Amino acid sequence: PRVTCVAMSCLGYALRRAARARAVSLVITGPESSFVIPIDRHQRWCRGANPSRTASASGGAAPGFRRWSLKPSPGVAGIHSACVARSALNDDTKHTNIHQAPAPTAVLALGSNQGDRVGVFRESYRLLNARGIFVVSHAGLYETEPQYVTDQPVFLNSACLVSIQDKDIGDCPQKLLAVLKQIEKQLGRVESGARFGPRPMDLDILFHSSGAHKTESLEIPHPRIHERDFVLAPLADLKVGCYDRPGADGVESRSVDSQSGVSNNSAKSDAIQAGLRSAKQTWRDRGGETNVGKKGLKRVLPLGKENTLTQVGGATKIMAILNVTHDSFSGDGVLGEGGCDSNRNNESVEDFWNPVDLGKIVARASAMVKNGARVVDVGGQSTRPGAVRLSKQEELRRVLPVVKALAALFQREEFQHRGGENVPLISVDTFYGDVAFEAVNAGADIINDVSGGTLCPDMFRSIASTKAPVPYICMHMRGDPSTMQSAENTAYAFGDVPLVVGRELSARVAATTESGVEPWRIWLDPGIGFAKSHDGNWDLLGNLDRVRETLKTNGSGCVANAPMLVGVSRKGFLGAATGHKNATDRDRATAAACAVAIAGGADIVRVHDVQAVVDAVKVADQVRLARARTKHTRE
Repeated sequence: PRVTCVAMSCLGYALRRAARARAVSLVITGPESSFVIPIDRHQRWCRGANPSRTASASGGAAPGFRRWSLKPSPGVAGIHSACVARSALNDDTKHTNIHQAPAPTAVLALGSNQGDRVGVFRESYRLLNARGIFVVSHAGLYETEPQYVTDQPVFLNSACLVSIQDKDIGDCPQKLLAVLKQIEKQLGRVESGARFGPRPMDLDILFHSSGAHKTESLEIPHPRIHERDFVLAPLADLKVGCYDRPGADGVESRSVDSQSGVSNNSAKSDAIQAGLRSAKQTWRDRGGETNVGKKGLKRVLPLGKENTLTQVGGATKIMAILNVTHDSFSGDGVLGEGGCDSNRNNESVEDFWNPVDLGKIVARASAMVKNGARVVDVGGQSTRPGAVRLSKQEELRRVLPVVKALAALFQREEFQHRGGENVPLISVDTFYGDVAFEAVNAGADIINDVSGGTLCPDMFRSIASTKAPVPYICMHMRGDPSTMQSAENTAYAFGDVPLVVGRELSARVAATTESGVEPWRIWLDPGIGFAKSHDGNWDLLGNLDRVRETLKTNGSGCVANAPMLVGVSRKGFLGAATGHKNATDRDRATAAACAVAIAGGADIVRVHDVQAVVDAVKVADQVRLARARTKHTRE
């Protein structure tokens, strides 16, 4: 028996070692595996798709593509792909040693005040990627008044963390600077231009993983960071490793450069983390978020056909619901009696569908806008609990004619005279990537995805590939409409719905950006009414601020400050509280809930009856402005 025990023990040990070896080979050397990409020594190893694999079912990067980049897809000129193929990655990648030295990294500042500034930013990403300089993390967009030379147009500013694959360039800040100057020249910058004057693109090195560097032409850290809010604000958006964790090394005991205001203490952390940590502290010391929206510093995002830069956090936008369906839970679908009947003889919902009445739709949309809606949200299928899913072909057949008709409607003088920030916008409510892509080509300005990319593996790549940088609304949901209200999907750890929603939404945000979508295009929706109980909906509505805070602590960067959409209109939890069983009788309750949502931080409210809520939205906005004024006065 003793010999048998020893033999079995040895056999077990051998099997365990074999299992570990097999597991390692699946990660590193297996032909069907993911390879491991080192970003920097303080980040987790990041798996990228092996070139031999197909795209992941979760909407991740395409075969052979690396995370977060915007180089055009091979053979598709002028279109930004979900991720860029890394030329350095080939069949030998699967044999790469997991312990190889990480690629050099740097933090760059971007600024532009000439031409199509958003377009120039996106082109700069493409040119950086073409040189093997890959964007790992990106800050939000800020429109700022010019500094030093004030007689010039306003700037668009941001910052990004990059990983440099060519170590010969990456290890030498001077060589990296030379590459950046070449990119500036390609983007139209003239070398003889005035110092601090207008430029189509300005690329500066703020921090470098090699640490401090000083020559006649380059100084790192950049010597004027401490006096530039237009640099500090974007830097505060970036998250690398644990640089902003309370009590992280160096926060309390940092030595600060007298010129730049940036820590030189890198004994316990690398230069990038030390620089970002100190920059973030400097930003707080100068007032932090209280400076955004004043002092010539606005957080902005591109919106509409002309990519008009719109301030984040301005007046609340009303999104009007336009259901091109017969089976909306609220009974307002425009297919109505002439549409399909999913209960008739148990046939498919597509078998009895009739063409939409575009005249009726245009009239309804026009009335919505005149009543106060800024966005019209077109939906081709119901996502109510238990709804039957339509195919993407059927959804396209319903949605595209409507989008084209609304695009033509809103080009009329009666709508265009309102000015850039007030021209009506078209949103499309879909969880299909192909529908989203085609809708944008047809004239849609926003994509509203109730699934946050979980119901279609192509959604993120489709969004990343649109020619226009349209916003993508990422909503929290579990399951799909047929399963989302199950006991499993409505149960939340510790009973803390806002916390768990924030964490799960943060994970979807990460998946979105890793697939190539610029983070400043992402809007948030906590998903009230989707995979939540009535009590869960109330918990969420009353604690929207905690969702944002959770996004911040989970490393969502600038997306934590993104516009938040809240959709409470006519939903069941309002009926349960008021006793109104008929959805159309819940409009007054909807108005009250919208006011609560705005007080909690909502930037857009999605409703069925615009007239019923417009006054409540205006009152809530005034209260929010008054609170902001009082807060600024106290500070």
